[in-house]
Amino acid sequence: MGRVRILCAALGMAVVTAAGPQAVAQEAAEAPARPGIARFEGSEIDLRAGWGNAQACLVARRAGVVECFRSSAAMEARERQVAANRGAPRTDTMAAASSGWWCESPLRLYEHGFYGGRQLSFWDPGFWQNLGDWGFNDQVSSFRIGSCHAYLAEHSWGGGAWYPGYTGPYVSSPTMSSGWNDRISSIYNG
Repeated sequence: MGRVRILCAALGMAVVTAAGPQAVAQEAAEAPARPGIARFEGSEIDLRAGWGNAQACLVARRAGVVECFRSSAAMEARERQVAANRGAPRTDTMAAASSGWWCESPLRLYEHGFYGGRQLSFWDPGFWQNLGDWGFNDQVSSFRIGSCHAYLAEHSWGGGAWYPGYTGPYVSSPTMSSGWNDRISSIYNG
């Protein structure tokens, strides 16, 4: 009986330790309700199945915005509107996942070198996002880092090698380091 109590106590401590407030908030931030689903011209599209006529997508899940546009200019206009109206952070678990709930400027990924092709713009800091969820797996050829430090990883959930170039705030790269073109599968903004 004493061994059972000790084992139960040890298991209980492991569960509390593993699922403390930070771990629970992190899991909530890593598990979007509907990854890859975006609004585009009044309809929902699943980016994992293709972008269709969309050329630029804005991902600001903590602000409740995942939208795509026919042009970068239209997306940037929407970003300015969302940023101006963001107000106080949401009080759900995703907003509580990190102390900073919003980057002041986004991490922008581009399909082609020199900032060409489709564009994917991330605003949320504090958790890994898999590019396959957004129809952009292994398709990054250039990037612009916003106000938050970023990490670019070879595999999902930050696995594999990390991009070897500097990815600090406000860094831009019109081309990828040698061997890294179309190799990024996940990003961490924050």
